[in-house]
Amino acid sequence: MAPQLALAVDRHAGVPVGAQLAALIHAALRDGTLAPGDRLPSVRELADAAGVNVNTARSVYARLESEGVVRSEQGRGTFASGISGGDAATRHELRRQIAQLEAALARLPPPPVLADDRSVSRRTGPTLLSTQDLAAVRDELLAQLSELDIQRAALRRRLEQLGVEDAVPETPSRRATPSLAGARIRWVGA
Repeated sequence: MAPQLALAVDRHAGVPVGAQLAALIHAALRDGTLAPGDRLPSVRELADAAGVNVNTARSVYARLESEGVVRSEQGRGTFASGISGGDAATRHELRRQIAQLEAALARLPPPPVLADDRSVSRRTGPTLLSTQDLAAVRDELLAQLSELDIQRAALRRRLEQLGVEDAVPETPSRRATPSLAGARIRWVGA
């Protein structure tokens, strides 16, 4: 169990009480009051200690969990994960890079996959990835994008040798994913 935390909020401050609570938990991690693995108060205990609504306490924990500062375990409670503010910024940057790489890969046609190819690992269900996992995902996506660029360049060279260079577009189509543009929608009322 975590040591007693100072969770007093100032209702007259210009900062929302939820942001104040999140800042207090961040500060407790930075100054060592909370150590990685320490159990935080339950949502109700946090709400009572800070004098806020239970929904406010729940949203504070949700925000901190999305930042990777805490982790919630069903039936056990909420625990400090030990990720500091700098790590949260790193995680945010990695997520941004992954989103950009996934968007670039989505614009390209999928590479052919052999039936016995087991090199692609798939996660099942939602998981909270660590900073190292996010970096590994980013690196894997970069490697895939690089491989596709190499394959595309080889294909261009081969087509040029065959004399069909005009048939090869320089960039992938802007509309590589299907859309509902021009689709007819039929209303089926109840």
